[in-house]
Amino acid sequence: MSADLGRALARTIVLPLLAITLLAGCGDGKGTDVDCDLQQCAVTFQRGVSASASVFGMEVELVEVKDSLVTVTIGDNEITLPVSGDGQGVHVRELTDEKVVVVFPHNIAG
Repeated sequence: MSADLGRALARTIVLPLLAITLLAGCGDGKGTDVDCDLQQCAVTFQRGVSASASVFGMEVELVEVKDSLVTVTIGDNEITLPVSGDGQGVHVRELTDEKVVVVFPHNIAG
């Protein structure tokens, strides 16, 4: 097989399979809507319900919203995020009376 044919096969078969595999690690859960791409997952948590989802194979859950701070668990770790975060890493994209949108980067799983 020539090198050009091998690269063409990789682009048409391997890369789409890799994308599907990465995105398969994300899923809506109770009280959530998950929107993933190859870089990150944006999880919309409904407020006032027990909300959790699977993100890149890790369970994430909205724990508490107090003032402008959002507390979530990621696996076994609990973190508190300011609403006005810098957008690097895990951050809060939106906070309303009805929902909280938290963005989880792909590299969160390690």
